[in-house]
Amino acid sequence: MDLHLPFMKSRLQHLATALVCLLIVSALVSSTGCGQKSGLRTYKIGLGPFVGFGPLYLARDKGFFKDAGIDAELVVLTGLAERNSALKAGRIDALAAPVDYFVLSAGNNLKATIAMAIDESNGADGIVANASIKTIADLRGKTVAFQRGLPSEFFLRALLQQNGLSLKDIKPVDMETAQGGAAFISKQVDAAVLWDPWLTKASQQGKGHILASSKDYPNLIVDCLGFNQHVLASSPQDVQAIVNAVLKAIDYWKAHPDEANAIMAPYFQVDAAKYAQILEGINFCDLARNRKYFGTQAGPGPIFKVAERASAIWLDAKVITQPVKPQDVISTDFIVNAKE
Repeated sequence: MDLHLPFMKSRLQHLATALVCLLIVSALVSSTGCGQKSGLRTYKIGLGPFVGFGPLYLARDKGFFKDAGIDAELVVLTGLAERNSALKAGRIDALAAPVDYFVLSAGNNLKATIAMAIDESNGADGIVANASIKTIADLRGKTVAFQRGLPSEFFLRALLQQNGLSLKDIKPVDMETAQGGAAFISKQVDAAVLWDPWLTKASQQGKGHILASSKDYPNLIVDCLGFNQHVLASSPQDVQAIVNAVLKAIDYWKAHPDEANAIMAPYFQVDAAKYAQILEGINFCDLARNRKYFGTQAGPGPIFKVAERASAIWLDAKVITQPVKPQDVISTDFIVNAKE
């Protein structure tokens, strides 16, 4: 036994040294911070289950984020409370949502800054109603389903306000779009504010008609990508890289629509042909459209008017207590500096 002691001691020393080295390497890897994968900084981007967010999946799956030095993790968030919680707790670095959401959240001390537009609704959002409802004014006293805090509520409030009505003049029912669509089909509600595919499905299966859609109200429902303040302040170059990658995905879709639709469609539980059909009600916002929509600091584009209108609507609804200045939630820098 005594002859083996030096050997055992040496082995133990080697093992101890190896263990220390392993711990040091692990510590070094950990010290690079949360959100590092394969040397790339990981950003968590929240998004809803809406077909217009397809370019985010396309940018990830085609490797455009990684080409830009970014590793993107896409996190599906379905409701207002879930979005707010994730943004407030810092569980996401960016969020895909419409302009009115960012105004609403800023009015509730949860500020994020819009850096780009992803898609604009061109008929994919609307109000489906039964045959007795011919105009927006006919909604008075009727039961109307919509989801609070999402584009459905903003769209409905905007149209009611435009016609001299408010939510007090209808019987509102808070429902997610799928539930609202099903409720309309089963005749539990007189009208529902929905987005596709439920808007089309409810109209056809519920024997109703589309009373109004976003096609008649351009610029109003535009989905954007907003970033939390920490990311914006600490890593503006990464924000620019993400914006460039999403714009690259949109350009790729324009050049290769069949391939791109086949990649994006499964994330929305439809096939490529159905996805292409739904996209007829949506316009993806390429760089040219973004530049027209955002404008510049010296010459602000339509998005600033939409934010201003959203502030007035949310203020009137008493869900915010102070007006939100458009320039406090919108930056033109990243579109101005985006790659051609």
